[in-house]
Amino acid sequence: MTYDPNNPNEPNRPLPPSEPDLRATPARNRPSWGAWVAGIVVFAVAAFALVEWLDGPDTDPATTSSTTKSEPAPAPATPAAPADNDATPAPATPPTAPAQQ
Repeated sequence: MTYDPNNPNEPNRPLPPSEPDLRATPARNRPSWGAWVAGIVVFAVAAFALVEWLDGPDTDPATTSSTTKSEPAPAPATPAAPADNDATPAPATPPTAPAQQ
């Protein structure tokens, strides 16, 4: 194949300044941090949902008093009688000290 300077499809032909370059420009290859953040958020939400879904119920599976017939509450306990203490109470004022000799 030979080089034809008049072929418009020739990728290496020099372009005159009046003619626009219609060749596709390669996309810039830059890191997309937005995609990483979105991926981390999706992963975190999915992990939280899975943990909550697999967690056991927060309520007691046993029946409650509102669903079963309950017996009347027992009477409150009466206070115990005070212990009998025959000791004499201490005097309100301390005795006076004996005189020193």
